[in-house]
Amino acid sequence: MRGLSLQKILALENNAKTLGLSERLLIENASSNLAAAMHALKVGKRILVLAGRGNNGADSLAAARKLSAKGYKVTVLLIQEKELGPEVLFQKKILEKIAIPVYRIDAARLPKLTRFLRNTDCVLDGILGIGVKGEVSSFLEHLFGLVNASGKKIIACDVPSGLLPDTGRIAKAAIKADHTITFIAQKRGFFMRAGKRFCGKIHVVDIGISRRLLERS
Repeated sequence: MRGLSLQKILALENNAKTLGLSERLLIENASSNLAAAMHALKVGKRILVLAGRGNNGADSLAAARKLSAKGYKVTVLLIQEKELGPEVLFQKKILEKIAIPVYRIDAARLPKLTRFLRNTDCVLDGILGIGVKGEVSSFLEHLFGLVNASGKKIIACDVPSGLLPDTGRIAKAAIKADHTITFIAQKRGFFMRAGKRFCGKIHVVDIGISRRLLERS
């Protein structure tokens, strides 16, 4: 079977931390490679970043900063269902200090998403990543539907939100990406069930250290 299991991916991430790479440094490394891959894909100059509360969101926020430095017009929407995690808050504060627009989207503000989608060339999905558990909420189901129907190019950070990385099952709804820029290795679920349809073209980037070295550590 192609692709690594979630358990194996998490073990490799833990190996990186054992080698001395902190969570924050891994986010910086991963986001640099994410931004570089997006730049190479020529996705258009206006980027809408949809960021969740966890490290997938932090990766995307850090990539937003680096894309802005390359001359992209970047807008960030924080998906506000639960309290934001510490790494997302850290990246958010940096974006605010350098005047990258950051807005919050919750169920009450969801209709505004259509306006943001209209004024962008590409959507970076950093909502859930590998952290999806159970079925997504009705709020996220509606949000995913608006993004998928927008006609904009969609880039998934690591895993399309709503796709279970081990099984390829859809957790009620999912982002349907044109490209998935995934970290360390392809995930097992990319080649199972709906994974083949929802990932688009898959690009593997590292997190500042190669998979080969992580497997040796």
